Amino acid sequence: MDMEKISSVSSLVTPELEEQLRGVLGKLAGEVQMACVVDLEDRACVEMAELARHVVGLSEKLSCQFYEPQEAKDSLPGIDVSLLPATALYKDGRYTGVAFHGVTGGREMNSLVIALYNVAGPGQEMDKRLLKKLGKLTQKAEMKIFVSLSCHHCAKQVIACQQMAAFSEAVEARMIDARLYPHLAEEYKIERIPMTVINDKEVLLGVKTAEEMYQILKSCP
Repeated sequence: MDMEKISSVSSLVTPELEEQLRGVLGKLAGEVQMACVVDLEDRACVEMAELARHVVGLSEKLSCQFYEPQEAKDSLPGIDVSLLPATALYKDGRYTGVAFHGVTGGREMNSLVIALYNVAGPGQEMDKRLLKKLGKLTQKAEMKIFVSLSCHHCAKQVIACQQMAAFSEAVEARMIDARLYPHLAEEYKIERIPMTVINDKEVLLGVKTAEEMYQILKSCP
């Protein structure tokens, strides 16, 4: 991939935001690798690639590898590369179940930063009983969280779901910017956001707590 096409400075990161990001990312306990699948002929892909480069440049705990779609199909099994840009978080070489489809600008910047914090550790506090219950989940649960970057509530749902994914190998939580993929908006009949689809069967509207999501996941086929 021609890295000269990807600037290391993102227009989405203001000097004030960069200072805030340094504060949070400076607390990361472990290392996180970002896998960013992009088509550099696509504007949204370039925006996400530049954002990823900017963010990883703010912490020695972060790194990013860029992939072209076909390369990613061979190198990143389990990652949906049909929805670009696709950014997945890895720790110790393992896919964590946390992924983003779209540009994590706007209010979804919080989702990306907190996801990095949760995956790297120490992470947000979670009720110990819920953490123990998440560890016992064996049924795989894939959550698609459809959002808008201007939505006031969407990031809360993304953060709750991705926190669960960071702490449970059975859970995958993928943020999807509904605006970028109109065919999905039609397929899932998206009229309100956030909308969370579990295993392509269960549809939830609005924001749920991690405990509420757990109760749904444990009974979801």
